[in-house]
Amino acid sequence: MLEVENISAAYGMVQILRNVSFKVEKKEIVSIIGPNGAGKTTLVKTIMGFLKPQTGSIKFNGENIDKTATSEIVKKGLTMTPEGREIFPHMTVEQNLQLGAYAIKDKAKIKQTKEKVYEIFPVLKKKDKALAQTLSGGEQQMLVICRSLMSNPQMLILDEPSLGLAPIIVEKVLDTVRTINDEGVTVLLVEQNIHDSLGIADRGYVLEEGSIVLEGKSRELLSNSHIKEVYLGL
Repeated sequence: MLEVENISAAYGMVQILRNVSFKVEKKEIVSIIGPNGAGKTTLVKTIMGFLKPQTGSIKFNGENIDKTATSEIVKKGLTMTPEGREIFPHMTVEQNLQLGAYAIKDKAKIKQTKEKVYEIFPVLKKKDKALAQTLSGGEQQMLVICRSLMSNPQMLILDEPSLGLAPIIVEKVLDTVRTINDEGVTVLLVEQNIHDSLGIADRGYVLEEGSIVLEGKSRELLSNSHIKEVYLGL
């Protein structure tokens, strides 16, 4: 579904990504893991069209998108939840969700999708008229995910969804990722939470200093000596 091949990217003179290649098959959960500063968010921004790659290609469903505007990428069925729970704090939960459906013109479809995401996160339905800023950190993360789902994506990229959350809330968020995937949405999970993210993923890639240094099935990566020593402290 998503094929990234030999992508390099920079901010001005600062090189961030170096010949990054990976792929995500339909209905998979694939995790890209790595330490803070490895280039994970830059990679997500490049895939979504916020940053244009210097080299390489990005294909979604076989179509090249590396020169496509972000709004058009979303319309094609690829969307993301940003790092840092970027909600619209002074708008209600419902209004945040409506903004997630900006590319959809069919009001009946928007209503149907909203009810579907409320089924996944019933706590948000109870607070649909509340201002987003009044939600807890975990609820705000759920809102960001739901807002992304409002565009009915084929594939969802999650950028550090566990960042700053308590372990019990992280577990709930990752359970939701499984639920979303079970309903047919392909997931690219970008995380520095190595153990939990690989725990729900089919496959994983390790990004260090802007390059992919390891790849494999999640179980294999969790037993890899480099992962154990550098990331898990074993």
